[in-house]
Amino acid sequence: MFSEIMRYILDLGPTVMLPLVIIIFSKLLGMKLGDCFKSGLHIGIGFVGIGLVIGLMLDSIGPAAKAMAEQFQINLHVIDVGWPGSSPMTWASQIALIAIPVAIGVNILMLVTRMTRVVNVDIWNIWHMTFTGAMLHLATGSYWLGILGVVVHAAFVYKLGDWFAKDTRDFFGLEGIAIPHGSSAYLGPKSRA
Repeated sequence: MFSEIMRYILDLGPTVMLPLVIIIFSKLLGMKLGDCFKSGLHIGIGFVGIGLVIGLMLDSIGPAAKAMAEQFQINLHVIDVGWPGSSPMTWASQIALIAIPVAIGVNILMLVTRMTRVVNVDIWNIWHMTFTGAMLHLATGSYWLGILGVVVHAAFVYKLGDWFAKDTRDFFGLEGIAIPHGSSAYLGPKSRA
């Protein structure tokens, strides 16, 4: 029964699923129901916009890329859609619904055990952690290895946020700000060079 409910929700796609998650999460944080709904609606509208942009991009760039490949006699099999394409695909994965509470749970556990000082308020960018989990799930067929991927990625980026918070403060002049994302924190050592 539970798996059927989860499958139904996931089959709605990220344009419906993520707004629902945001509405529920916002309500749990004590927001007014109207504000929760408004936040969820904005996320949904954003996903529709991203989908339109990707569709337009593929429709217009696709033929140009095909012509270029034929002209230079190269074989192109992959299109890099960047984060605008990757994040909706990630939120549509089977692991997405549980990834947000798992990543938040890892953050809370690390805060309680004093393993981090980072409080991650950027729910949207949990998609990076979810992507790791989704890839592990797809590669191994194991849902639990996918969840473990979310846990490890979350713990790692929260530590990166701790390690490079001073660099972030010094560079941007913002006290108490960290950037706990694998896609940006890996450049932390470069800031010390």
